Amino acid sequence: MEKIKISVIVAVYGVEKYIGRCVGSLFGQTMTDGVEFIFVNDCTKDRSIELLTEILSDYPHIASRVKIINHLRNRGLATARQTGLEAARGDYILHLDSDDYFETDMLEVMYDAAIAHDSDVVMSDFFMSYKNREVYSASPLPDGRERMLKSMIAPWSHGSSFTCLWNKLTKRQIYIDNNIRFIEGINYGEDLTVAIKILYHAAAITKVDRALIHYNQENPCSYTRDRSASNIRQLLKATDVVSDFLSAYTTAYDDVLDERRFLMILLAITHSGIKEQREFLQLYPWLDYDKHKHILPFHWRFPYKMALRGHLRFFCCMRGGIRAAGRIYKKMRAML
Repeated sequence: MEKIKISVIVAVYGVEKYIGRCVGSLFGQTMTDGVEFIFVNDCTKDRSIELLTEILSDYPHIASRVKIINHLRNRGLATARQTGLEAARGDYILHLDSDDYFETDMLEVMYDAAIAHDSDVVMSDFFMSYKNREVYSASPLPDGRERMLKSMIAPWSHGSSFTCLWNKLTKRQIYIDNNIRFIEGINYGEDLTVAIKILYHAAAITKVDRALIHYNQENPCSYTRDRSASNIRQLLKATDVVSDFLSAYTTAYDDVLDERRFLMILLAITHSGIKEQREFLQLYPWLDYDKHKHILPFHWRFPYKMALRGHLRFFCCMRGGIRAAGRIYKKMRAML
C-alpha cells in the first residue's frame, strides 16, 4: 500500500464559480505521489461536485487517491472539516477552502520543509487575491509560544499572525495525540479553536518565507464576509473555547482573551439591532471599557462608550453618521 504523506482536506459548499480553480491547483501540483485529496460534500445545492467530477476525469493517474465524501444533510464547515480529518491517512494534514487555491509547488515546498526540520507544523505566507491584483501577506512566526499565541488571539496589538489553517501543514499525530477536533456549530472562528491547540502542542514549527496560497477576496458568500449576529456568537463561542483550553495550563492569556471579547462585542453591536445589542452587552459584565479603549479608532470611542452604558438608540444614530461619513470620504478619495 502506498504511503500517504499528505492528506489535503477540502470542504465543498456553494462554490461552483471557484471549484475548478481550486481543484486544478491541487491536481496540478508538482507533488501528487503520496498525496490523498479528500473532498467533503456538505450537501451543496449547486454544481460544485459535478464540476469536481468532470475535472477529475482529466487526471486518471490520481483518481485512486481522491475521496469524495457526501454528508446526508448540511452540517456546516466545522463538521465537514472534521469528517475529512477522520477519513485522512496522511502523515500530515492540510486544509484548503474550496474557493481558494495553492501555488503549483505548495505541497512539495511545505513537505520538504517538514521533513528537513522534522517539523510538527510548517507555515507559509499567502496572497490576498482580488479581481485585478494580488497582495502579499506575511504570516510572521513570533519567537516563543506565548508571543505566537497572543499574536493570533489579538493580532491588532500583539503582531499580525493568522489562525487560518490553509497555510499550516500539520502532523496528523498532533491531532490524534491531543484529541484536537472541530466543534460542530462553530463554523465562524473554527480555525481559531483548532490552530491555537495545534500550535500550543507543536514542539517544532518551521516557516517558509513564500506566499503559497491564494486567499480569495471575491466570494460574497464567504463566511468571513458575514457579520451577522449568529456568526458573531460563533466567534465569541470560539473565543470561550480557546479560553477554556488555555486556562487549564496558565493565566497568561486571560487579558488578551478579554481584549478579544471586548472587540467582538463591539463588532456585534455595530452589526445588529437594539434587541440583539442588549443581549450581547450582557455576556461579559466584567469587561472594562477604560482598560481596552486604546485599541479603538478614536472616532468610535465615544459612541461605543455610550453603547456600553446602555444608550443604544444614541449609539445607533452615531453609528449611522459615522457610516455615512465613511461613504462620503470614499467617494471623495475616488474622485482625486
